Amino acid sequence: MNYVIHQQKMEQAVRYLQEGDIDLWLILTSEGSDPCLPLITGVKSVGPAAFLICKDGKKYAMCSRIDAQDIEESGLFDEVLKYSTELGETLREFVTQHQPKTIALNYSRKENLADGLTTGRYRWLRNVLKDCYSGEFTSSERFLEKLRSIKTPLEIERIKQAIVVTQEIYDEIFTQLRAGMSEIEIGQLFVKEMEKREVVNGVDRTLSMPIVMKERIAHRPPGEAIVAPGDLVIMDFSVDVEGYVSDIARTVYFLKPGETKAPAHIQAAFDAAHAAITAAGEALKPGVQGYEVDLVARNLLLDRGMPEITHATGHQIGRDVHDGGTLLGPRWERYGHAPYGLVEPGMVFTLEPTILPEDGPTFIVEENVLVTEAGIEYLTERQDELILIP
Repeated sequence: MNYVIHQQKMEQAVRYLQEGDIDLWLILTSEGSDPCLPLITGVKSVGPAAFLICKDGKKYAMCSRIDAQDIEESGLFDEVLKYSTELGETLREFVTQHQPKTIALNYSRKENLADGLTTGRYRWLRNVLKDCYSGEFTSSERFLEKLRSIKTPLEIERIKQAIVVTQEIYDEIFTQLRAGMSEIEIGQLFVKEMEKREVVNGVDRTLSMPIVMKERIAHRPPGEAIVAPGDLVIMDFSVDVEGYVSDIARTVYFLKPGETKAPAHIQAAFDAAHAAITAAGEALKPGVQGYEVDLVARNLLLDRGMPEITHATGHQIGRDVHDGGTLLGPRWERYGHAPYGLVEPGMVFTLEPTILPEDGPTFIVEENVLVTEAGIEYLTERQDELILIP
């Protein structure tokens, strides 16, 4: 396995520890229980283990002897400390020797991807260190969010590769769509195309069908509904390429006999969604808060007589389809602090100001963009025109 990305993320973590004057970041895990491990180390353990990154740049792993080989061969750690029976004694000796003043732990009240330390493990840790550590425990939340959010050049390249594959599959699917197909039949087309390219769905990392909907708009798998001429069909699809994902949605219109274009009200809805994405993209710049971008898209759709967006205008992608951190969302209680986060260069967002009326055309057009020093770069080829299926 190539650990270049993990080496880069660890060095990025060291910089954040230095900026925050945090002596040690301690990641406790058992059988890969902490969600940050695929991002930070990429190595796995069966038994209890600890990964430690220090402000001085040193990196350590503590694991059972049976888990040590892969961890040592990764080349990520200055030292791999192996225990025979119990992790606690090895950890206690390390803390006694290094005497950190501040230890960051993976707990968070608002970000599930930064909340990998269980209550039981925290109590265990306090008991293990009670006689040798008098310093402060602090949350890793702030810098762990940045580690997930601010992508390295190699991470961006992986996301771009996933986007290219996703768009290739969409282009192939569009040539195969016909009225009379069921949502499931359309979903199966995606599975076949993933198999050809030896990739998997980026949501669950299996050869599963994406979201395909002509009705009952929700996060759900395809159903038995049959597509008829005059229908709009939404497809929301992601693939995984070497651990990084895309997230692209497209809405297509199935022409009725004799039609060469969509009815005016459907075209108007697509145009509104397209304009909202453009407006959100123009507002998406380093230093703005997420809710400010959402508000631009939200107000544009309302000004055009469309219903208010029922969710966030955009979210981050990377290791996961929903990668946490700053959210391009409204200041609603359900989103917590995420809409107040700052946009920074290196973040990759979706833009999906969705139109979901109770009665009328429904549109989800979802693009992927990279935040740069000057603004954004579209990573997807934009859907500039309504896709028509004869």
